[in-house]
Amino acid sequence: MEYFIAKTFAGLENELFKELHGLGAQNCRKLSRAVSFEGDISMMYRANYFCRTALRVLWRRKAFKFRNNNEFYKNVFDYDASEVLSPDGSLAFHTTASDSIFSTPLYASVLAKDAVCDRFRDAFDRRPDVDRESPDVQFHIHIYKDEAQLFLDSSGESLHRRGYKVRNHPAPINEVTAAALIKMTGWKADCDVIDPMCGGATLLIEAAMSALNIPAGFYRREFGFYRWKNFDRKLWSEIRNEAEIADDVSVNFYGSDIDARYLETARANVRQARLQDFVVLEREKFQHSSPERTPSLVIFNPPYGERLSVDDSASLYREIGDTLKNRYPGCRAFLISSDIDALKHVGLKPSKKWNVMNGSLECQFVGFELFSGDRKSFVIKQKGGK
Repeated sequence: MEYFIAKTFAGLENELFKELHGLGAQNCRKLSRAVSFEGDISMMYRANYFCRTALRVLWRRKAFKFRNNNEFYKNVFDYDASEVLSPDGSLAFHTTASDSIFSTPLYASVLAKDAVCDRFRDAFDRRPDVDRESPDVQFHIHIYKDEAQLFLDSSGESLHRRGYKVRNHPAPINEVTAAALIKMTGWKADCDVIDPMCGGATLLIEAAMSALNIPAGFYRREFGFYRWKNFDRKLWSEIRNEAEIADDVSVNFYGSDIDARYLETARANVRQARLQDFVVLEREKFQHSSPERTPSLVIFNPPYGERLSVDDSASLYREIGDTLKNRYPGCRAFLISSDIDALKHVGLKPSKKWNVMNGSLECQFVGFELFSGDRKSFVIKQKGGK
C-alpha cells in the first residue's frame, strides 16, 4: 500500500473524498484542500484518469524528520530517484514550508535538488538537468516544522486541463470546480441540464461527460507518470479499459448565451469533446429562455464583475431571480458567484448554499427550488399536505 495525496480546491474536499472512495482507494482522509489515500500504483493511475474533482495526485516516496540542513540533505540524498528518473532526464522541485528552519522554500528546493543530483553524479558520473517548465519528474516537498515529506507529482499538468478546451471564455469556470458543482446538486443524469449563460460550455461538457461515463482524463494527451522510468504501459492500458463509456443517454444538455463570440467558443469546445450530438447551443437572451422539459437542472455561472464588467449587478441578479421564478417552475436552479451582495438581490430563498472557490475567487454556490405560486403553498405540498 502506497500513500498518496490528491489536491483540490477549498470546499471540494468532500466530493473528492467520495470519488476516491468510490474508485477503491483505501484509508481516505480529508485534509485542507486535499484528500490523502492509500493504494497500489494502479490506484494512482485510476485517480488521475477518473477523478473529476482532483487537481493533481502526489505519490509520497519518503517522510522524515530533520534538525538541520545537513540532515535534510542526507535524507533526500538517501532516496533513490533512479526508480523514476534517468541521469539524462530533467527534474524540478516545488516546496511548501511552514514554521521550519528554512528562511524560504526556495532554499529547501535547491538543497533537495543538490541532494538528488549529487546521488546521480556519484552513481552514474552524470546528473539530470533542471527544467522548471517541463521536467521529466516533478518533485514536491511539504515541510512542517521539523518534518518533511517527499512526493512525486504523478499528474504533471494540472488535472483541470482536461484537453477539450480549444478556446477560452474571458471569465471561465474551472473544470474541476464545474464537475464538483454538478455533483453537489445531487444530479444523477435523471433530467435535462440547462446553462442559460453558458460561456465556454464547461458546465455542460462536464455534465455530459459524467452522464456518458467519459473519464475526466479521457481527452488528455499526457500525465506526469508517462515520463517515469517505471511507467507500466500495460497496467495503464488496463486502467483505461475499465471505463464503460455509454453510447447514448436519455437526457439532453442545453446552453445559450447572448454573445455570439462566446457561443462560438462553446461550440468549438463541444466539438473538441465530440459531444455535439448531446449538447444543444443557441444564441438567446437569458430572460427569454425556458426549459424544453421539466423538471430540469438549471446551473450557471453569471457575471460577477471580477473578469467581466457588469453595469448594474443588483439589477442583473434581480432579473435572474425573476426569470427563474417565472420561466422555470418545476426546476431546480443553481448558480455560483463571488458577488455576495448581488446574490441577495436574486429574491429567492436558497434551499442549498456552499462556500467554494472558482480558481482564486471566493464564491458562494446557491441552489433554489422553483415553483409556481407562493412559497407557503409549495412547502405544504412538499410535505404532502393540501
